[in-house]
Amino acid sequence: MRLAIIFCFEIFLFNTHIMGQDKIQWSFDFNASRCLEAKAQIESGWHLYSAYLDPNLGPVPTAILLEKNKSVTLLDPWIEKGKLVHEFDPSFGAEMAYFENEYTIFAPIFIKKPTTLKGELTYMLCDQTRCLPPKSIAFEISVSPLNTVKQN
Repeated sequence: MRLAIIFCFEIFLFNTHIMGQDKIQWSFDFNASRCLEAKAQIESGWHLYSAYLDPNLGPVPTAILLEKNKSVTLLDPWIEKGKLVHEFDPSFGAEMAYFENEYTIFAPIFIKKPTTLKGELTYMLCDQTRCLPPKSIAFEISVSPLNTVKQN
């Protein structure tokens, strides 16, 4: 009986993990504006919490943590782009700030010399009835001070 309960719990966790993979797609880039950028396509009906949501409210805010790299300096705080929704959530008993459909977070960086920038993005997805466990994604991006220089 105990093995059956453990097996059922593991199947539930596996299905929740797989389901979360289908709800959002991430891409990472160093764009022409010399910004490190993470973009998300979010399945309809699901939402992603703002990086600037108070973590004490309950949901896990979106966050990017960069590994220390002497060749790269973050110039400004992270900027979010997308349609920000402010709504009272009775499940958490507070005003929430989240994004639906599309989300971009970016920050300008200064690059001293070519390097590989490594980091981790953490996020949490919810719909109107449930939340998936927070997930972290590791990423690596090759960057160079010459990446965005255009010659005339």
